[in-house]
Amino acid sequence: MSDIPLALVGADTFAGESILSMLAELDLTADKIIAIAGVSDDETTVSLGSHSLPVQSLAKMQFQSGQIVICAGDAELAEEAIGLAGAAGAMVLDATPFSRSQNYASLVHPDVNPEALMTLQQNGVVAVPGDVAMTVAPVLRALRQLGDIGRVDLCCCLSVSSAGKVGVSELAGQTNRLLNGLPAEHSVFSEQTAFNVLPSFVGNCGDAVTAGRELVTLSGHEGMPVHVNSMVASVFYGQVIHLSVSLDWAVGVSEVWDVLEGIPSVKIAADPEESFTPVSLVSADEDQRRLVHICGLGSSEAQENVLNMWIVSDNSRSGSASGAVQLYQWLITEFLQ
Repeated sequence: MSDIPLALVGADTFAGESILSMLAELDLTADKIIAIAGVSDDETTVSLGSHSLPVQSLAKMQFQSGQIVICAGDAELAEEAIGLAGAAGAMVLDATPFSRSQNYASLVHPDVNPEALMTLQQNGVVAVPGDVAMTVAPVLRALRQLGDIGRVDLCCCLSVSSAGKVGVSELAGQTNRLLNGLPAEHSVFSEQTAFNVLPSFVGNCGDAVTAGRELVTLSGHEGMPVHVNSMVASVFYGQVIHLSVSLDWAVGVSEVWDVLEGIPSVKIAADPEESFTPVSLVSADEDQRRLVHICGLGSSEAQENVLNMWIVSDNSRSGSASGAVQLYQWLITEFLQ
C-alpha cells in the first residue's frame, strides 16, 4: 500500500507547505507525492526540498483504494476531498478543522493514542488535533499518570499564521502601510493585527476554538473542565500558551518534572536563559523547532494544588501539520507493511 503516492490536499496552503518541508526530510521523492489544490493551472508548483512538484486541481484527482490522503489548511477543500477519497477507498488524515467536528472521524494524536489507527477501516478518516491540542495534550496525559485533574485553564497567544498565508500577508501589509503613514486595512481578521492584540471575542482565534473538546477526548478524562481563552498577537509564527492545571493533590514539582521529561516532544527549560520566544524559536535549528518548550514550571503560591507553566512552540513544526506527518509515518511503517 505504501507504494501508492501520498496525496496532499491543500499543498499550496501554509500548512501544506510545512508538511512538504517535513516530508522532504523523510527523503520522499517527487514521484511519491501528488500535490493537490482547489484550483490549479499547468504552471502551478510547490516545493519539496530542492524539487518542484506540479499542482493539480482536486477536480482532476483520481484517488485510489488503499491510498493515504493528507488534507491541510483548507477545511472546505478537505470536506470535498474526504467525500471523493472515501468513495475510492482511501484513508484520510485530516489536519484541517473540518473532521474535528465530525462524529465519524477518530481524533488521533501521534504522542497520545497512535494505536487508534489500528481500529480504522481502510477508508477511514483520522482527525488530526489542532495546533493548541497537539501541543497541550501530551502534557495533560502525562500529568494524569500522577492523579486526576480537576480543572484546566488555557490562555493561548496565537500568531497570525494560525489563519494561514492570508494572515501572514495581512500583517505584513498592515505593518508596511502603518510605517508609511497609511491606514491599516483588514479582511482576514475582524480588526487590525499590526501593533495590536485581538482577544478571542474579536473574531475567530483558529484552533483554540475547538481545543477544549479535543483535550478532553485525548486526555481520556470525560467531564474534565477545560477553559480556553485566546488572542491573536502581531507576530507571524509561533504560539505561547499559559497552562494552569488544578490537581487533586498537592503539587510536587519534582515528580511533575519527571513525568514531563518522559514526553519525547517536550523540553523543559531549567532557567530563563534556556527559554524560547516565538521569534527565537522560529529562527532556531530544526531539532528545537520540533519540540514543545516548557518554561516557568511551578506550583501556585496561592494554591498548593495548582500547577502553572508556559508552553512555547512553532505552530508550523509541532502543530497539526507535524501531527499529520507523524501519523503518516506510523501508517506506512507500523500498520501497512
